Amino acid sequence: MKSSFETPGVAGVATPVMKNLFGRVRLAALALTVVALQGCGIIYKTTGDVLISYGSNEMVPYLLTYDDVAMGCATGESLTPLLMSFEAVGSNPDRLAPLVFTVAASCTEALATEQELRYSRALKDGNVNEAQDARALQKRYLRVTAQRYHTAYQRVTAQYGEADNGKCPRLRKDFDELVWMVGQIAGVQAVLNDGASDASLGIPRDIAAKVERGAACLDNEKWWGVPNGTRAALWSILPMFAPEGADAWQEMDRSVRLGFEQGVRLPSALAAIAAHSVGDEQRVRRAIREFANNNNNLDPNYAMLDALAEFLITGVSDRMWTEATGRRTPFNALGTFWDDARSSQPDFDIDDLL
Repeated sequence: MKSSFETPGVAGVATPVMKNLFGRVRLAALALTVVALQGCGIIYKTTGDVLISYGSNEMVPYLLTYDDVAMGCATGESLTPLLMSFEAVGSNPDRLAPLVFTVAASCTEALATEQELRYSRALKDGNVNEAQDARALQKRYLRVTAQRYHTAYQRVTAQYGEADNGKCPRLRKDFDELVWMVGQIAGVQAVLNDGASDASLGIPRDIAAKVERGAACLDNEKWWGVPNGTRAALWSILPMFAPEGADAWQEMDRSVRLGFEQGVRLPSALAAIAAHSVGDEQRVRRAIREFANNNNNLDPNYAMLDALAEFLITGVSDRMWTEATGRRTPFNALGTFWDDARSSQPDFDIDDLL
């Protein structure tokens, strides 16, 4: 009697029993593959969760002690894609994303500033082609900067929601408050950079109103005057957001003093940016001078935030110097201006001639 596994007739033609067996084997292999892939997914998600936890508890506090903005910039640009990739396997990076996108924005913001200075020099020299090229490249960098800031703001709202109708999100820890604060600043920067790039991204302007409400959810004294400094900056640029009877510059001055006292000078940078935005050169000069003169007793735990403040305010100073003289702020001379009395100018350096 022939076995049912033997092939009758034409060689190589499987019997129905063999076909059924092969089908079961294929199904079993497919099932094992699916299980294996699911196992990889679990491993990847666990890895992502650990990375995010480590980033929140260890990496960010450590990075905040650095006063090297370029280091923060490089960290943001290199780690952001890795961090965000874990979202695809179920991890939630929204608490870290605002921070890494914000420091990554400092990279392209620096490039945009360089092109703005090149534009000013070319314009001063009457080099039209050079000026046009610099302006075009500046706007490209501004667009990327606005996009990064906007993503930071969107991630904050994805994690915590928005402050509206007098209600604030539940911020459980100091870390959550820090992320929320950075996200509000990122929202303002997104709108400003998008506007400077001819609204190329079309970022909603109502973010400014949302930020004004969101900043009020933080303790102003606890966070070095930054919350009210952010609000006051918005009031000065967009007076319609100011509460009745509010004095934007008085509130800004109080926040600046608080920042100096606590060793984080971010409110001073916000004051300079706000004054520069409305063309108040006297206030800009005062903000830059005060910033430069209050560089003692800085809080080492938040050195990166103070360094970012210096990066921002130096950018404002460089714009003013370049427009007036064709060159940026002299080395180690932040807080001085080209028309100061001779005694307050930095010592002559032969390198200035090179």
